[in-house]
Amino acid sequence: MRKRKADTTGHRANKHCSRCGCTLRRFWYFCPDCGKNLVWGDERGVTGAECFYCGWVVSDSFSHCPWCGRDISDEASSDTPLKRPRGFQYHGRCDYTSCRGGLQYPMHFCPWCGRGQHWPFHNEYEGVCPHCDQGVDDLMDYCPWCGHDATGQDQLWPAIRRVRHLLRKVHVPDWGYRILVRPGISGVDPKYPKIVEIERRYVNERAQIDWPSLVGLVTHELGHSFMFHHWRFARSDRFRRAFGDVSKAYRGVDESWVQFRRRNLSETPVNHVTAYASKHPLEDFAETFRFYVIRRGRLKDLLAEIGRLGKGVIVYEKFLTLHAYIQELRRKSRQK
Repeated sequence: MRKRKADTTGHRANKHCSRCGCTLRRFWYFCPDCGKNLVWGDERGVTGAECFYCGWVVSDSFSHCPWCGRDISDEASSDTPLKRPRGFQYHGRCDYTSCRGGLQYPMHFCPWCGRGQHWPFHNEYEGVCPHCDQGVDDLMDYCPWCGHDATGQDQLWPAIRRVRHLLRKVHVPDWGYRILVRPGISGVDPKYPKIVEIERRYVNERAQIDWPSLVGLVTHELGHSFMFHHWRFARSDRFRRAFGDVSKAYRGVDESWVQFRRRNLSETPVNHVTAYASKHPLEDFAETFRFYVIRRGRLKDLLAEIGRLGKGVIVYEKFLTLHAYIQELRRKSRQK
């Protein structure tokens, strides 16, 4: 006998995590806030059966547990795949044409043939887990499907730890940024300035991209996040004098790899810290922010290097403007 009878006391299924109180969606495997392993039994007494192995709710007609994939067939199992057994809803068919039994989202295994299933998560969640490629939201700490770090920061931890250390050294007040490893491109959406996305390909291709380059990339994207979060500063006259108008039309930027590893300013162009910074005021500020943080805010060394390279006076003003604004933020944070 591979199925066990469920407790039919009629209690409703928990809607909040018993450990942290997070609101849960039915059939998540893990709590997205604390990572607690979840079990969805037949608390409502609808089917009267639970999987002998994992304790999740099943139907007597199932041949396999749709949650753990184990064989739970017995004399009550249906000989033919059903569309919607009692206690379950119909959301799709089995991926395999030889079965085509009815499934309820988000069953990971077909309850009739036991083979793994794929559900599209793109329209329901904000991103995908870097570990299992299933749907997660940006504010989830743990993946509700595999239980691993939903942000992917565990894959970037040496670089993130270094960046956080540098930000503390230059006394940049924490603005609540959140770093996520996601497929696509690295960047920051102005509508969500605290969310910093790092392209997963850079993390996977560690043979081509080393940790110092990832430190530079993360710091560059944090520069965008910092500016979008302090948008009033980006529209101020002093910012415009140093970096230009951020509302300027952004022409397409080529996809060539930027040398985020380098710690020294480039000799050209004269009025920007790097060639990439000359493409737009947004990139100009992000690159200036990167060098300011990587060089630990040592203005004396930075200004001396600007002089040796024969940079324009405007480059002095860029670093001085950024430094003055960070000092202003520090004073405000101390007064609170």
